[in-house]
Amino acid sequence: MKTLTIGGKDYKIEFSFEAAEHKNCVDKAFKVVSGSYMVRRGNFGEDDKQGMMEMVIDGTADMVSDMPLVVPSFLYAGLLEHNPVSDEAEAKGLFKQFIKENPEDDRASFYGMFDFLKQCMEEDGFFKLTGLDKLVEKMNQEAEAKSKSVKTPQDRKKKSTGTK
Repeated sequence: MKTLTIGGKDYKIEFSFEAAEHKNCVDKAFKVVSGSYMVRRGNFGEDDKQGMMEMVIDGTADMVSDMPLVVPSFLYAGLLEHNPVSDEAEAKGLFKQFIKENPEDDRASFYGMFDFLKQCMEEDGFFKLTGLDKLVEKMNQEAEAKSKSVKTPQDRKKKSTGTK
């Protein structure tokens, strides 16, 4: 649990049960931690390095452009446990006020606040509580196993013509 001071008031940020029940936050957290931003445009062959680079660039651009939507959702969820706010719009207003009051703070940007809130999630056990840690781990293991099990089609192998 961490604290943000906004308008002279301390707001406790904790990603516990209330945050885990906030569907919008969990959905956005999954997209970020699973890497789905990176692969949802993945339509390239195994040896298509240019296609892979385009996918990574496009996915990163999608993630960065979604930060103005992700941050209020994360902040709202983090506020719910100790100082509920009415909705994500109010959380967005608090974030905007924080930026105006603390322009030199690293958290006074969408990415900076995102990074701060993601660290809070990790420290508070949010990913474990929601099961996102295990889900992402399982997805990574399955992807790794799939990439190892790619076999050469039989019609592409040379035929054995050995004689004894």
